[in-house]
Amino acid sequence: MKINCYSVTFWFNIFDNHNFLLEVLQNELKDEYDKYNFFKYTNNLVAPIISAINNEKMTNLSFSQINLQYNMDKVSLKNIDDFKTKVQKLFDILSQNEIQVLHTAIYVNGEIIDDNALNNIIKYTINPSLNSDSLVDINLKLGKCYEELFYKNITLLNKKQIKLPKITDKQGRNVPIPLISWNGAYIENELIDFSYEINDKYLFDFTKDYHTTEFYLNKMLYLLSENLEDDINNLINKGEF
Repeated sequence: MKINCYSVTFWFNIFDNHNFLLEVLQNELKDEYDKYNFFKYTNNLVAPIISAINNEKMTNLSFSQINLQYNMDKVSLKNIDDFKTKVQKLFDILSQNEIQVLHTAIYVNGEIIDDNALNNIIKYTINPSLNSDSLVDINLKLGKCYEELFYKNITLLNKKQIKLPKITDKQGRNVPIPLISWNGAYIENELIDFSYEINDKYLFDFTKDYHTTEFYLNKMLYLLSENLEDDINNLINKGEF
């Protein structure tokens, strides 16, 4: 199992004091980001007002009027503790500056090499008797409520890593990939691409005056680290979720 990225999104009521927040971030996250981009306010509430990128650590931060999103790319399962620590720190920054988090979503994207990806997804999660002879792609999303607390969502799709020939035109320019035929290409790997999300939107939707607390945030992070591999493998190999 290969992990491509970890991500967290904190949702909150409309916030418009980003000048103050920028100073806070510059102080609290100075070891990770030394430069921030600041954008004008627009009617698009989820458009970034503050953003920052760390190319060395492969992380990026985006702060809009109603959410904060943090992404950690080029990672592995070994990085999950680093990710959890960062999530907790960002939550503390918001809480200490009186930004109440309404609900939170934690997301992971990854992939598993599987030479029979399409058929295995069909066999264990849809219907083993389905005639898949002419199928080339599948995109499956499952969601469930976990203990009347959280939503767990898993998305599976089959992918192919294709090696295309390098072609140049009469002027010696490389031909863009969308213009290259698969004739002469070969498949390097077949993959099952998966997305895994756990969020507390259930509590937010059905509990009066709910907002994410440190207790529930830590519970989601615990479930992520304890259940991620088992949930994905059980769904792919047994059809259990």
